[in-house]
Amino acid sequence: MRKIIIPIIIALYLIAKGLSAPYAYGEKPAGVAFEYESSGKRDPFISLIWQEKAKKISGLEDITSIEDIRLEGIAMGAGGKKAAILNGRMVKDNDLFGVLRIKNISQSTVQLSIEGKDYTLELPKPEEENRIGE
Repeated sequence: MRKIIIPIIIALYLIAKGLSAPYAYGEKPAGVAFEYESSGKRDPFISLIWQEKAKKISGLEDITSIEDIRLEGIAMGAGGKKAAILNGRMVKDNDLFGVLRIKNISQSTVQLSIEGKDYTLELPKPEEENRIGE
């Protein structure tokens, strides 16, 4: 019986003193700031599928072939402004990155050249919706 009563008395004492109250209500104790150390951890915004290639190609300046480029998205803004996302980097018409030149961005394609050779990248088409009952 004494083994049960002593921990209960200690817990009641701590609650009365307010030592456990900040934790009970999800508050941080005074003077304690949250810190997150990201060094050595994987960037959650880098695709695991492209992780091997991302290590080899650090930026658009390092592009040597069309296989090094992935078209991730195209944005069309007011006033005809267009931008595309290639390898995680936003680009616009006439941008130049080493041997890579962005020629034209349309609603679903990006025309570019690598060392003077022209290529067209196309956004993948969304799959048709699966309809139940048809």
